[in-house]
Amino acid sequence: MKIFRGPNFLMEESSTFFYVSLIILVGLVIRGEFIMAAIAAVLILVALRLSTSRYEDKKKQLNQYLIEFTNTIDGMSRQALLNFPIPLVIISDTGVVYWYNSKFKEIMSSKKGHKENIKEYFPSFPLSELAEEGESTSFDVQSDNRYFSVKYNKVEGSGDESTVYLLYLLDSTRFTSLRETYTDEKTIVALVEIDNYDEMYKKMDRIKRTSLMADVEKHINLFAQRMNGFAVKYLDDRFAILFENRFLDNLETKKFDILEEVKEIRNEDDDFFTLSFGVGTGGKSLVQQLDFAKGALSIALGRGGDQAVVKSPEYVHYYGGRSKAVEKRSKVKARMIANAIRQIFSQSSNVIITGHKTGDMDAIGAALGIHAIAKAMGKESYIVLNELNAALVNVYEKMKLEGDEYIDRIITSDEALKLIDEDTVAVVVDTHKPSYCEAGNILDSFERVMVIDHHRRGEEYIDDPILDYVEPYASSTCELIAEMFQYMDDKVHLTKLEADAMLSGIIMDTNAFTFKTGVRTFEAASYLRSAGADTIEAKRLLSDDIDTWKKKSEVIERAEIIDDVIAISIIDEILPNGMIIASQSASDLLSVKGVVVSFVLVRRDQHIHVSARSVGDVNVQMIMEQLGGGGHLEIAGAQIKTQDMNYARELLLKEIEKYRKDSKKI
Repeated sequence: MKIFRGPNFLMEESSTFFYVSLIILVGLVIRGEFIMAAIAAVLILVALRLSTSRYEDKKKQLNQYLIEFTNTIDGMSRQALLNFPIPLVIISDTGVVYWYNSKFKEIMSSKKGHKENIKEYFPSFPLSELAEEGESTSFDVQSDNRYFSVKYNKVEGSGDESTVYLLYLLDSTRFTSLRETYTDEKTIVALVEIDNYDEMYKKMDRIKRTSLMADVEKHINLFAQRMNGFAVKYLDDRFAILFENRFLDNLETKKFDILEEVKEIRNEDDDFFTLSFGVGTGGKSLVQQLDFAKGALSIALGRGGDQAVVKSPEYVHYYGGRSKAVEKRSKVKARMIANAIRQIFSQSSNVIITGHKTGDMDAIGAALGIHAIAKAMGKESYIVLNELNAALVNVYEKMKLEGDEYIDRIITSDEALKLIDEDTVAVVVDTHKPSYCEAGNILDSFERVMVIDHHRRGEEYIDDPILDYVEPYASSTCELIAEMFQYMDDKVHLTKLEADAMLSGIIMDTNAFTFKTGVRTFEAASYLRSAGADTIEAKRLLSDDIDTWKKKSEVIERAEIIDDVIAISIIDEILPNGMIIASQSASDLLSVKGVVVSFVLVRRDQHIHVSARSVGDVNVQMIMEQLGGGGHLEIAGAQIKTQDMNYARELLLKEIEKYRKDSKKI
C-alpha cells in the first residue's frame, strides 16, 4: 500500500516579521521620516504578495492531500471489509447476493461456487424479517451443522437505487450446541395416577391385585429407565417420574403409547389398570416443573382419566382419553364439596348463578338446584338468563305459573352487575369455559367464583375459582348437585318444579338414561323422585312442537351414512331452535342400525355449530376439540368460525379421518 504522508504543510508559519515591520512603519511615520516609511511600506507590500502566493500554493497542496487521503481511506476501507474477521455479505431485499468478504467465502467453502441468492446458502433465511420495522435487528440461521446470529444494517438507496442490507454473521454454533444440550438434559417432571385403582382394589382379591400391580409398576419403571430417568412410587396408586427433556418430543409423537401398553397388561379375568399422566415442562425450576405437572394431572383427571396432559407456560397438549371416564364410587368428595358450599354461602351477601350460553335443561335445572341451596340457607340468589331459547320455553312457562318466586329471580347480566358487591359469590354451572358462560362478560367483576360442571376439562378454564367441582364421570351437572343435597346440614326442600327441572336435566343429558348412566345417576334420579319429581312432567319439559319434529325428520332423512358406521347430516338454515334440533337429531341417528357415531352441522348467525354423539366406541370429544370445542366421550360439540357449510363439512370429515387413522377404530 502507498505510504501516506501527514499534513505537515498545514502548520502555520510565524507572522512575527509582518507585525514587526508594521510597528517600524508606524514609528517612522510618527518621526516624520517619510522616505524610510515609504521604503518600509514597499517591503511590507512585497511580503504580502509573497504570503498570498504561498497561500495559493498551500491551497493546492491541501486539495491534493484531500484527494490522496480519500483514496487511501477508500482503499483501506475496502481492504478492511474484505479482510474483516467477521463474515459480511451485502444482499438486496429479495435476497440477491451483491458482495461478500473473504471470511464469508471461507465459512461457506462447503457451498461450492458463487450462489445468486442468500437462501442458497441458508435455506431458512427469513427475508421477511428484513423488511419488518422494529427494534429487533438480528435473527438466527443455520447452514449445515453451523449456526449464526445475523445482525444487519439497512442501507436506503437514493433515487432509482434499491435498498440493500449489510449482514454480519456471528458464529453461535458453540452457544447453540450448549443451549441444546442444556435443553435436552433439563429435567422433566411427570406425575402418574392409576385411575381405576379403587375400583380394581374392591373387585380383585389380594393375590390377583398384587400380581397385576407388580406388572404395571415394572412397566412404569422400564418406561422411565428408557428415558434416562427413574420412577418413584409415593402412594399406592401414584408415581413420580423424572426424565430428560430430549425424550419428550418422542413421547408426544407416539401420543404416550404407554397408556395403551398398560391397558394390555391384564389378568385371567381380563382386568386392567388405566393411567393418567401429568407432565410439566418449560418451568424455570424443578419446583415450577412440579407445579405444572400437578396442574396437568388435575386436568387429565378432570377430563376423565386414561390420558396424558403436557403443560407448559405457553401451551397444554392432550393425548389419549379414548376410554370412558371411570366412575368414582366414593362419596367423600361430594360430602366435602357440599360442606365447602355451605361455608362459602354462609359468608356471602348474595349468590349469582349462571349457566352456559344457549342454555338447556341441565343448565337451568342445576341453577335451580343451587337456588334451592341458597334459599335453604336464607341467602338471596339470582339466575342470569340474557335470552330465552326454545329449550327453556317449557320450564319458563312453568316458572310463570309459580308466580313471582322464580320469575323475579331471572335477571340479565346488566342487572346482575348492579347486585355485585365484595361478598357476592358467582356459581357457574354446566360449563367451565368463560367464553361459553351466560354471564361471561361480567365474570371478572366477581371477587369469588365457583365452578360445578360435568364436562371434560379443556384448555380454557375460569381463572382461580375458590371452588371447582368438575367430575366428567357424572351424567350431568344436575346429578352432581342432587348428590350434594343429602350432605347439607341446612335441609334442602325442593319444590316440585325444581325437582322436575333437575330430573329433566338428567334425562336430557343421558338421552333417557342411555348415555353416561352410572349407579350414582340412578341414585340422583331416585332422590329427585322422592323429592317430588314426576317423570312425566320431566319429559314434558323436554317436549317439542310438531314443527320441530318435522325438522328433525328432515335432518334424519337427508343424513349421509359413511362406511355403514358414521352418520352426518346438516341444517343449512338459521332456526331459532336449530341447536336443539341438531343435538336431538344426532342422538336419534345413533338408533340407525350399525351407526356408532353421528354428527349434525347447523348454521348459526356467526358460525357453524356441530353436535356430535357416540355410542361409546368413538371419543367424539377428541374430534370436537380439534375443531375448538369439547364435551364428553359420547356427547360433544364445537363451533366452526365460518359461514361456508361445505367448508365446515370438509373440515369435520378431515378430523374424523384423522381420528380413524390415529385410533384405528371406526
